[in-house]
Formats: sequence, C-alpha cells, structure tokens
Amino acid sequence: MSLWTAVVLLAAQMTPASSKAITLDGQVVLLTDALPRKDATEFRPAVLLDFTGGGPHARFRAEVGVEGLVARRGDTVTAAAVRPRDVWVELSGKRGELRAGYGRVIWGRLDEVQPSDVINPIDAARFLLDGRSEARVPVAFVRGRLFAGDGLVLEGVLVPRFGRGSFDQRDEETSPFNLIRDAILPAGVALSSDRVRQIEPAMTWANLSGGGRISATLGRVDVAFAAFRGFDAFGPISFEITAPGTPSPSVIGELVERHPRFTMIAGDFETVAGTWAVRGEAAAFVDRRFAGVTRPGFVEGRSIDAGVGVDRRSGDYRLFASLLIHREWSPEDPAIDRANMSLLGSIERPFRRERWLARAFAIVNPADRSGFVRGLVTWKPRDNVTVEASTGLFLGTSDDQLGRFKERDFAFARLRYHF
Repeated sequence: MSLWTAVVLLAAQMTPASSKAITLDGQVVLLTDALPRKDATEFRPAVLLDFTGGGPHARFRAEVGVEGLVARRGDTVTAAAVRPRDVWVELSGKRGELRAGYGRVIWGRLDEVQPSDVINPIDAARFLLDGRSEARVPVAFVRGRLFAGDGLVLEGVLVPRFGRGSFDQRDEETSPFNLIRDAILPAGVALSSDRVRQIEPAMTWANLSGGGRISATLGRVDVAFAAFRGFDAFGPISFEITAPGTPSPSVIGELVERHPRFTMIAGDFETVAGTWAVRGEAAAFVDRRFAGVTRPGFVEGRSIDAGVGVDRRSGDYRLFASLLIHREWSPEDPAIDRANMSLLGSIERPFRRERWLARAFAIVNPADRSGFVRGLVTWKPRDNVTVEASTGLFLGTSDDQLGRFKERDFAFARLRYHF
C-alpha cells in the first residue's frame, strides 16, 4: 500500500458521517502558451479538486490535479496524468501538531527565491510560468511541530522517499523548457538515447532525508535556524560510454544524472522598520558534490546562498526587492569556484475595485548583463472567473540557473474557473 493510499483511507476514517464536515473546492484551468524561438505551442488543461474536512483536533486535505497536454514540439505530443498536490492528515493539540502525507513544506522568508527552501523539488516550467509557489513538487513527508510558548516553535521533518526536480512534469523529454536538449557533444560522440538515465537514491533507511527548524520571536524580530540533510533534486549530469568502437561515430554513450547527498545549515529573519518589511536568509551547503571540471567524476565541495529583501505597500502599489548572492567552490577542483549576484524586484497594482491586476517581475545578473522579465495582467469578469495574460523574456546570457534558459521567451493566456 502506498503512502498516498494510506493517507486517503485514514482521512476517510476520520471524517464524520455528515457530509457537512467535508468541503470541496475546485477549478478548471485552461492554459495555452507559445515559445516562438523554440517553435513550440502548447495547450495545458487541468482540473483541480481540493477536499478538506475534520474537526478541531484532526483534519485532512486531499488536493489532486488531473493534468493534460496537447503540444506541437516539432512533432505533436500528448500526455495526461493524475497527480497529488497536498494529500495529508493532521492531528493537533494545544502544544503541538503532527502532519503526514504528500505535500509541500516551505522554509525560508524571501520572496520568489528562498535559499533554504530545499525540501520540495521544483518544476522549472511552472517556476517560469507561475513562480515558486506553484512550482514546488509535493513529496511524501512526516512533520511534527511543538509550540513551546512565547513564539518558540520546534519543527522536525522526515522525508522517506526521494523526489527529483523536473524541467517540466508534462512530458519532460520533449519539453522546450528541458535544458538537456541544449547539450552539445564533441565530434565523434553520439548518444544512444535522447533520455537522461536517472540514478536515484533507493528508498532505504540509509537514504532518509530530514531536518529540523527552530523559529522564535526576539523583540520585534522573527528569527529561525534550520538544518537539513537530503539529496540534490537536480543533480550533476555526466556522459558515460556504453559502446566504444572504431566506426564513426567512434564513441556512443548516454547522459546520466545522479543525485548526491547534501547537508544544509540555514538561518533567516524578518522584521518591520516603519512602512517597510525587511527579510534576510542564508543557507550554507557544507557538504555537497559537483561534477568535476578539470578532472573526471565528482568532487567534494561547498556552496552558500544568501540574500536580503524589503517590501512595502504604498497606496495601491506593492513593491519588493531582493539581493541574492551565490557562491560555490571545491578544494579538489579550483575550476569550480564561481559566484553570482542577482537582483530581484516586483511591482503590482490592482485597478477598478481589484477586478484588474498588473504585475511586473524581474531578475537581473549585473555582472553577466543578463536577466529575466515577466509581466502579468489579470482580469476577473466574475468572482469565480479569472483571465490572465503573461509574457516572459530572457535577456543576455549567463551561467546561473536562469541564464541557461535563454531563447525560451514565452507568452501565455489562461482561463481559471472556480467552482
């Protein structure tokens, strides 16, 4: 029996016979997008069902999506899948709570990019189209919280099964957002398959992931400290020979992705200064592995991600801005040493009694003169109907994560119907 099935059965046993204890929300989402420079047009329909119920000390949630894809990505591609988003049961009391199931566990405080938000993998296509909140891929987890009083919260999280990141959950191999398709091989080298072979950690006691977080309020400052040991959701990719020989091409091989262990230690804070909210966050990965640059195989290394951000509301406007710094290095391979600084910003404003909303978001890497700009306009003709139009542009080139998505400018239109 899978964990998902066990959670659903337990939720059914918890629910009183009265149907009034269960709430059903849902929406139909119709999205069409185009990536002109990749000659791709996609239709991404989805139906989301969200069941909630329970009492004061026991409750459950079951949010499930039925997702489809009809796309022209060179050839016509179709796909469909049923995916859990949040399926969990929670028991709670005055001093604590215990939640188990599938879902998203969010750590960190910065907007859009949170260095310590490592428990859930990311779907890159959804991150670019919708932002981080929609891009988190659910994982199986058990989370306990202890409320120790005076704003002190102790949290422990256990993840029994590894979940990898995805460039696109809807037919990843053909997706225009798949960076593996940009791989350039040397002359005389060919791939035996277009797919990347995944070597994922087995579901064993030795491969459990988990960690803890302590959060507290000190005066007017909210602070938290966390530690987590897990596996890289996007791991190093290597080329491995499967058929060396003399005919042309002389070498045939495959791309292999492994997901090595990492250990993260992190901290964050949030406070208010006048009309400004100020947030900071840092995550040090004191133990991780990289693909070697000047030597074959993998090498031990470290990395750090840190940032500070502000946001405020001024009249009808909401603004936020963040500065993020990334650094990674390896004593075993000095060529890995690299650093990036990014500036993030967003401004949004509602119009006409909040029936319209305009939002602009940008990430800029000043050193590489590159960035990403996304604009969004939302219209609500009715309370339960939303129409959205958005476009995203990649500017310049860089070796950071967003810079690798160059030539993937997109535009989309989406209709949401809530019932």
